[in-house]
Amino acid sequence: MRFSRRVSLLAFIAAIAAGALSGCAADTGPKTVLTTVKTSVGETVADADGRAVYLYSEDEQGSGKSSCDAACLASWPAVTTDSTDPQGTGIDAKIGEIPAPGGGYQLTLNGWPLYYFDGDTVPKTIKGQGIGGVWWLLTPAGDRITDIGR
Repeated sequence: MRFSRRVSLLAFIAAIAAGALSGCAADTGPKTVLTTVKTSVGETVADADGRAVYLYSEDEQGSGKSSCDAACLASWPAVTTDSTDPQGTGIDAKIGEIPAPGGGYQLTLNGWPLYYFDGDTVPKTIKGQGIGGVWWLLTPAGDRITDIGR
């Protein structure tokens, strides 16, 4: 009986080490996390599910950090991933990551931290575009889109 339990325990530990159990190992490989969608302002960057992503012009491009505090993040959640090699489809800009406020990584595009708008409840919605003159969609080249389009 003891031998059987030891073998089972060793097999379980080996499975964890090999990442064979779902959810036990972090995804550190390439992962398609960004794509493009057509909206009323043209082709914009979105997550893999088609949800629009925004830059916050109060952030400092390339600084490696977000300036969106907890109150800000309540309406503008960070676009996060657990991949250390995020990829995109149809994206010409450089995709990267910075440490995310709650752990993991926040995606960046040409050094801009990326955010969702909590008012965008379905794919291709862009209700956050231009809010406060600081929240902007991005082109696949990573440029800010300033056309409001609503």
